[in-house]
Amino acid sequence: MITKFLEGTRNCTTPEGEIIQLEYYLLENQGTEIGSIIKNYGIEIVKKRSHFGETIYIETDKIECLTYDKEKAKEIINKLISNSVTPISMLYIIDDLMDETPCA
Repeated sequence: MITKFLEGTRNCTTPEGEIIQLEYYLLENQGTEIGSIIKNYGIEIVKKRSHFGETIYIETDKIECLTYDKEKAKEIINKLISNSVTPISMLYIIDDLMDETPCA
């Protein structure tokens, strides 16, 4: 079962003047492997925009199993937040940040 935790948000303005909201989530997946409980962590980014005060869903992307280290996942999320990374570029950015093989 995957549990989702909101780690941060970021509001940005497009060149056209539209305001978009980015939401960054830590995903926690708990499973069992050979009788022991293991947890792995992933990331999800949700991009939304408002139109006449109503929030409209735009896009989302996630990696369900990025690492077994919760602090490493949080560190990556904080870098994504500080650089306003969107769902469409998330995989490329994480690929550059990771120096280990993601969970199989």
